[in-house]
Amino acid sequence: MSRRSTSTDIAAPVLLMFFILAMWELMVRVLGIQTFVLPTPTQIVTTIFTDRGMIFKHLQVTLFEIACGYLLAVVVGFAVSIATVYSLAFRRGALPLIVAAQTIPVIAIAPILVIWFGYNAVPRIIITALVAFFPLTISFVTGLQSVTPDFIAFFRSLKASEFQIFLKLRLPAGLPSIFAGLKVATTLAVVGATISEWVGASEGIGYLIAQDTAQINTTRVFASLVVLGAFGMAFFAAVSFAERAAMPWVYGKLAWPGMRLGVKQEVAQPADARE
Repeated sequence: MSRRSTSTDIAAPVLLMFFILAMWELMVRVLGIQTFVLPTPTQIVTTIFTDRGMIFKHLQVTLFEIACGYLLAVVVGFAVSIATVYSLAFRRGALPLIVAAQTIPVIAIAPILVIWFGYNAVPRIIITALVAFFPLTISFVTGLQSVTPDFIAFFRSLKASEFQIFLKLRLPAGLPSIFAGLKVATTLAVVGATISEWVGASEGIGYLIAQDTAQINTTRVFASLVVLGAFGMAFFAAVSFAERAAMPWVYGKLAWPGMRLGVKQEVAQPADARE
């Protein structure tokens, strides 16, 4: 990929974003829309700066819940996926129950979790983990089962143990699906933590948004959403960077033939042309 193409890929979305913000600012001012209905982008940026102390204070609470809930979902999801791949009894017995449990709205069980664990961060972390758990587990199972039986038979013919097959074959082959689930779960964890703070919380971005909505402080609602969205994008970018680092055979110099290479390939030339 050329440098000009990379610059175009970066400039295009930036220019589009500035165009949308400019049109937003213009339309609100021309049509005389009240601030409590739709604030202008400049008012939102100003509120982020003036109320940054309160916004980032509540953001710290939400970030803690997102990190803990996401980590819990990854650990439990990975353990369930391994049990699903290697245990037929677990796959037939527990997996349908997990799928059925996803039909229950998470917000409906939030009050029950508050009754069980109290008005602290534990119910909100559990809700965050529940929201991110299912897509993580499905992507993990899909990735670990993506290896064809012929490859597994070949490894077993070389006297490889099940752990070696998992570590050297199943896990590397499943990384694309695994990281796809990890990236989807980043956005779901942000949404889950925010929603969890609507029930039984006294702090956090979700709580602040709910309070500002009740007080018709629309500008700060938008400001909180912008800050939360910026973190969500940064979280997604961090997982994407980890994906590139974990799969050098796809993104780096060790890429397989037919995939994107990190080194230039020389085009074969006739002998007389080289001379």
